[in-house]
Amino acid sequence: MLYPFFALAAQSPGRQRVLRNMVVAHVLLLTAASWGLLESRAAPKPLIHLGHIALVAGIVEGAALVGWRLVQLPKSQALEFMLVSPIRPRRVLLGEALVGLGRLGFVTLAGLPVLAWSAAVGYLDLADVPPLLLMPFTWGAITGLGLTVWAYESLGVRRWGERAMIALILVYLVVGVLAGENLKNWLQLISDDAARWATNGFLAFHRFNPFAVLLNWLENADGYPWKALIWLETGACMVAGLLLARGMGRLQGHFQELHYQPAVSLSGNRRRAVGERPLAWWAVKR
Repeated sequence: MLYPFFALAAQSPGRQRVLRNMVVAHVLLLTAASWGLLESRAAPKPLIHLGHIALVAGIVEGAALVGWRLVQLPKSQALEFMLVSPIRPRRVLLGEALVGLGRLGFVTLAGLPVLAWSAAVGYLDLADVPPLLLMPFTWGAITGLGLTVWAYESLGVRRWGERAMIALILVYLVVGVLAGENLKNWLQLISDDAARWATNGFLAFHRFNPFAVLLNWLENADGYPWKALIWLETGACMVAGLLLARGMGRLQGHFQELHYQPAVSLSGNRRRAVGERPLAWWAVKR
Protein backbone atom coordinates (compact mmCIF):
# COMPACT_ATOMS: atom_id res chain seq x y z
CA MET A 1 0.00 0.00 0.00
CA LEU A 2 2.78 2.45 0.91
CA TYR A 3 5.19 1.49 -1.87
CA PRO A 4 3.59 3.73 -4.59
CA PHE A 5 3.89 6.81 -2.36
CA PHE A 6 7.58 6.22 -1.65
CA ALA A 7 8.27 5.29 -5.28
CA LEU A 8 6.63 8.48 -6.52
CA ALA A 9 8.65 10.57 -4.07
CA ALA A 10 11.86 8.84 -5.18
CA GLN A 11 11.12 9.44 -8.87
CA SER A 12 9.93 13.04 -8.62
CA PRO A 13 12.75 15.39 -9.74
CA GLY A 14 11.33 18.33 -7.84
CA ARG A 15 11.00 16.51 -4.52
CA GLN A 16 14.47 14.98 -4.91
CA ARG A 17 15.94 18.41 -5.57
CA VAL A 18 14.27 19.80 -2.45
CA LEU A 19 15.57 16.87 -0.40
CA ARG A 20 19.14 17.35 -1.61
CA ASN A 21 18.99 21.08 -0.93
CA MET A 22 17.65 20.44 2.58
CA VAL A 23 20.40 17.91 3.33
CA VAL A 24 23.14 20.28 2.17
CA ALA A 25 21.64 23.22 4.07
CA HIS A 26 21.29 21.12 7.25
CA VAL A 27 24.89 19.93 7.17
CA LEU A 28 26.21 23.40 6.43
CA LEU A 29 24.11 24.91 9.22
CA LEU A 30 25.35 22.45 11.84
CA THR A 31 28.94 22.82 10.64
CA ALA A 32 28.82 26.63 10.71
CA ALA A 33 27.07 26.66 14.08
CA SER A 34 29.62 24.26 15.58
CA TRP A 35 32.53 26.30 14.22
CA GLY A 36 31.03 29.56 15.50
CA LEU A 37 30.36 28.16 18.97
CA LEU A 38 33.85 26.67 19.20
CA GLU A 39 35.37 30.01 18.26
CA SER A 40 33.41 31.85 20.94
CA ARG A 41 34.57 29.61 23.82
CA ALA A 42 31.86 31.18 25.97
CA ALA A 43 31.33 28.09 28.12
CA PRO A 44 33.28 25.07 29.37
CA LYS A 45 31.18 23.03 26.98
CA PRO A 46 31.27 25.26 23.90
CA LEU A 47 28.59 23.43 21.90
CA ILE A 48 25.97 23.80 24.63
CA HIS A 49 23.71 25.96 22.44
CA LEU A 50 23.95 23.67 19.44
CA GLY A 51 20.75 22.00 20.61
CA HIS A 52 18.72 25.18 20.12
CA ILE A 53 20.04 25.58 16.58
CA ALA A 54 19.33 21.95 15.71
CA LEU A 55 15.84 22.16 17.23
CA VAL A 56 14.92 25.29 15.29
CA ALA A 57 16.30 23.73 12.10
CA GLY A 58 14.19 20.61 12.70
CA ILE A 59 11.04 22.69 13.18
CA VAL A 60 11.64 24.62 9.95
CA GLU A 61 12.48 21.46 8.01
CA GLY A 62 9.39 19.69 9.33
CA ALA A 63 7.22 22.58 8.21
CA ALA A 64 8.81 22.52 4.75
CA LEU A 65 9.03 18.76 4.10
CA VAL A 66 5.88 17.54 5.87
CA GLY A 67 3.52 20.49 6.32
CA TRP A 68 3.96 22.16 2.94
CA ARG A 69 3.44 18.96 0.96
CA LEU A 70 0.35 17.88 2.89
CA VAL A 71 -1.20 21.37 2.83
CA GLN A 72 -0.80 21.62 -0.96
CA LEU A 73 -2.12 18.09 -1.55
CA PRO A 74 -5.91 18.84 -1.50
CA LYS A 75 -5.50 21.80 -3.87
CA SER A 76 -5.05 19.43 -6.81
CA GLN A 77 -8.35 18.24 -8.29
CA ALA A 78 -6.52 15.16 -9.53
CA LEU A 79 -6.81 13.88 -5.97
CA GLU A 80 -10.53 13.29 -6.60
CA PHE A 81 -9.79 10.19 -8.66
CA MET A 82 -7.68 8.77 -5.85
CA LEU A 83 -10.34 9.50 -3.25
CA VAL A 84 -12.87 7.31 -5.09
CA SER A 85 -10.34 4.51 -5.64
CA PRO A 86 -9.88 1.52 -3.29
CA ILE A 87 -7.24 3.60 -1.49
CA ARG A 88 -9.33 5.53 0.98
CA PRO A 89 -8.58 9.17 1.95
CA ARG A 90 -7.14 8.15 5.32
CA ARG A 91 -4.62 5.88 3.63
CA VAL A 92 -3.74 8.58 1.12
CA LEU A 93 -2.81 11.04 3.84
CA LEU A 94 -1.06 8.35 5.88
CA GLY A 95 1.11 7.41 2.92
CA GLU A 96 2.01 11.02 2.10
CA ALA A 97 2.70 11.80 5.77
CA LEU A 98 4.99 8.79 6.14
CA VAL A 99 6.89 9.85 3.03
CA GLY A 100 7.33 13.35 4.46
CA LEU A 101 8.43 11.98 7.83
CA GLY A 102 10.90 9.69 6.11
CA ARG A 103 12.38 12.60 4.18
CA LEU A 104 12.59 14.60 7.41
CA GLY A 105 14.39 11.66 9.03
CA PHE A 106 16.95 11.55 6.21
CA VAL A 107 17.63 15.28 6.58
CA THR A 108 18.00 14.93 10.36
CA LEU A 109 20.38 11.97 10.03
CA ALA A 110 22.50 13.99 7.60
CA GLY A 111 23.81 15.91 10.60
CA LEU A 112 25.06 12.73 12.29
CA PRO A 113 28.65 13.00 10.93
CA VAL A 114 29.00 16.53 12.36
CA LEU A 115 27.64 15.46 15.75
CA ALA A 116 29.74 12.27 15.77
CA TRP A 117 32.90 14.25 15.02
CA SER A 118 32.09 16.73 17.81
CA ALA A 119 31.63 13.82 20.22
CA ALA A 120 34.81 12.11 19.02
CA VAL A 121 36.99 15.17 19.70
CA GLY A 122 35.38 15.81 23.09
CA TYR A 123 33.22 18.85 22.39
CA LEU A 124 30.08 16.79 23.02
CA ASP A 125 29.40 13.73 25.12
CA LEU A 126 28.42 10.58 23.28
CA ALA A 127 25.08 10.63 25.14
CA ASP A 128 24.34 14.07 23.64
CA VAL A 129 24.07 12.75 20.08
CA PRO A 130 20.73 10.82 20.34
CA PRO A 131 18.75 13.77 21.80
CA LEU A 132 20.24 16.10 19.18
CA LEU A 133 18.83 13.78 16.50
CA LEU A 134 15.58 12.69 18.14
CA MET A 135 14.17 15.98 19.41
CA PRO A 136 14.54 17.99 16.17
CA PHE A 137 12.84 15.13 14.30
CA THR A 138 9.88 14.76 16.68
CA TRP A 139 9.20 18.48 17.02
CA GLY A 140 9.65 18.98 13.29
CA ALA A 141 7.05 16.26 12.76
CA ILE A 142 4.68 17.99 15.20
CA THR A 143 5.17 21.28 13.36
CA GLY A 144 4.49 19.80 9.94
CA LEU A 145 1.46 17.79 11.04
CA GLY A 146 0.17 20.72 13.09
CA LEU A 147 0.27 23.03 10.08
CA THR A 148 -1.53 20.36 8.06
CA VAL A 149 -4.33 19.95 10.59
CA TRP A 150 -4.67 23.72 10.92
CA ALA A 151 -5.07 24.07 7.14
CA TYR A 152 -7.57 21.19 6.99
CA GLU A 153 -9.85 22.47 9.74
CA SER A 154 -13.03 24.33 8.94
CA LEU A 155 -13.22 28.11 9.03
CA GLY A 156 -15.05 28.16 12.35
CA VAL A 157 -12.45 25.99 14.08
CA ARG A 158 -9.61 28.14 12.75
CA ARG A 159 -11.33 31.29 14.00
CA TRP A 160 -11.69 29.90 17.52
CA GLY A 161 -8.11 28.66 17.35
CA GLU A 162 -6.90 32.15 16.44
CA ARG A 163 -8.79 33.58 19.41
CA ALA A 164 -7.27 30.99 21.72
CA MET A 165 -3.77 31.77 20.44
CA ILE A 166 -4.31 35.51 20.92
CA ALA A 167 -5.50 34.83 24.48
CA LEU A 168 -2.39 32.74 25.21
CA ILE A 169 -0.14 35.46 23.80
CA LEU A 170 -1.85 38.06 25.99
CA VAL A 171 -1.42 35.83 29.05
CA TYR A 172 2.26 35.39 28.21
CA LEU A 173 2.77 39.12 27.78
CA VAL A 174 0.92 39.95 30.99
CA VAL A 175 2.82 37.37 33.03
CA GLY A 176 6.22 37.86 31.43
CA VAL A 177 6.24 41.61 30.84
CA LEU A 178 3.72 43.35 33.06
CA ALA A 179 3.79 41.05 36.06
CA GLY A 180 7.49 40.24 36.23
CA GLU A 181 8.63 40.28 39.82
CA ASN A 182 5.14 41.23 41.02
CA LEU A 183 3.67 37.89 39.98
CA LYS A 184 4.05 36.49 43.49
CA ASN A 185 2.13 39.44 44.93
CA TRP A 186 -0.59 39.05 42.32
CA LEU A 187 -1.01 35.36 43.14
CA GLN A 188 -1.58 36.22 46.81
CA LEU A 189 -4.86 37.86 45.79
CA ILE A 190 -6.39 34.50 44.82
CA SER A 191 -6.86 31.27 46.75
CA ASP A 192 -3.89 29.14 47.74
CA ASP A 193 -4.92 26.21 45.56
CA ALA A 194 -5.38 28.37 42.48
CA ALA A 195 -2.07 30.16 43.14
CA ARG A 196 -0.30 26.82 43.50
CA TRP A 197 -1.76 25.52 40.25
CA ALA A 198 -0.83 28.71 38.40
CA THR A 199 2.73 28.69 39.79
CA ASN A 200 3.27 25.03 38.96
CA GLY A 201 1.87 25.57 35.48
CA PHE A 202 4.20 28.48 34.74
CA LEU A 203 7.21 26.60 36.13
CA ALA A 204 6.35 23.44 34.19
CA PHE A 205 6.05 25.39 30.95
CA HIS A 206 9.37 27.11 31.66
CA ARG A 207 11.31 23.96 32.60
CA PHE A 208 9.78 21.25 30.46
CA ASN A 209 9.54 22.82 27.02
CA PRO A 210 11.80 21.19 24.39
CA PHE A 211 14.35 24.02 24.36
CA ALA A 212 14.79 23.96 28.15
CA VAL A 213 14.99 20.15 28.35
CA LEU A 214 17.57 19.95 25.57
CA LEU A 215 19.62 22.74 27.13
CA ASN A 216 19.59 21.02 30.54
CA TRP A 217 20.65 17.78 28.86
CA LEU A 218 23.62 19.43 27.15
CA GLU A 219 24.64 21.31 30.29
CA ASN A 220 24.73 18.01 32.20
CA ALA A 221 25.45 19.78 35.48
CA ASP A 222 23.48 17.48 37.79
CA GLY A 223 23.25 14.41 35.57
CA TYR A 224 21.19 13.73 32.49
CA PRO A 225 17.48 14.57 32.87
CA TRP A 226 16.31 11.19 31.60
CA LYS A 227 12.82 11.41 33.06
CA ALA A 228 12.12 14.84 31.62
CA LEU A 229 13.38 13.76 28.16
CA ILE A 230 11.39 10.52 28.17
CA TRP A 231 8.16 12.19 29.31
CA LEU A 232 8.57 15.04 26.85
CA GLU A 233 9.28 12.78 23.88
CA THR A 234 6.47 10.41 24.83
CA GLY A 235 4.06 13.34 24.92
CA ALA A 236 5.46 14.63 21.61
CA CYS A 237 4.89 11.25 19.93
CA MET A 238 1.34 11.12 21.28
CA VAL A 239 0.60 14.64 20.01
CA ALA A 240 2.06 13.78 16.60
CA GLY A 241 -0.12 10.66 16.46
CA LEU A 242 -3.24 12.64 17.34
CA LEU A 243 -2.45 15.27 14.72
CA LEU A 244 -1.90 12.58 12.10
CA ALA A 245 -5.20 10.91 12.98
CA ARG A 246 -7.03 14.22 12.80
CA GLY A 247 -5.49 15.06 9.44
CA MET A 248 -6.44 11.62 8.09
CA GLY A 249 -10.03 12.22 9.15
CA ARG A 250 -10.22 15.72 7.66
CA LEU A 251 -8.63 15.19 4.22
CA GLN A 252 -11.82 14.33 2.33
CA GLY A 253 -13.90 16.96 4.12
CA HIS A 254 -11.31 19.65 3.43
CA PHE A 255 -11.11 18.60 -0.22
CA GLN A 256 -14.88 18.92 -0.60
CA GLU A 257 -14.94 22.30 1.17
CA LEU A 258 -12.10 23.54 -1.01
CA HIS A 259 -13.56 22.53 -4.39
CA TYR A 260 -17.31 22.04 -3.99
CA GLN A 261 -18.40 24.78 -1.60
CA PRO A 262 -18.56 28.36 -2.85
CA ALA A 263 -15.90 30.66 -1.50
CA VAL A 264 -17.50 33.42 0.57
CA SER A 265 -16.19 36.96 0.78
CA LEU A 266 -16.59 38.48 4.23
CA SER A 267 -15.71 42.02 3.15
CA GLY A 268 -18.31 44.69 2.65
CA ASN A 269 -21.79 45.06 4.05
CA ARG A 270 -23.15 41.76 2.73
CA ARG A 271 -21.69 38.27 2.57
CA ARG A 272 -21.63 37.07 -1.01
CA ALA A 273 -20.03 34.25 -2.92
CA VAL A 274 -16.83 35.11 -4.73
CA GLY A 275 -17.62 35.58 -8.42
CA GLU A 276 -21.16 36.83 -7.81
CA ARG A 277 -21.90 40.23 -9.28
CA PRO A 278 -21.83 42.91 -6.58
CA LEU A 279 -25.03 44.68 -5.70
CA ALA A 280 -25.63 48.12 -7.08
CA TRP A 281 -25.00 51.04 -4.79
CA TRP A 282 -28.69 51.73 -4.36
CA ALA A 283 -29.40 48.09 -3.45
CA VAL A 284 -26.69 48.09 -0.79
CA LYS A 285 -27.93 51.40 0.57
CA ARG A 286 -31.53 50.13 0.74
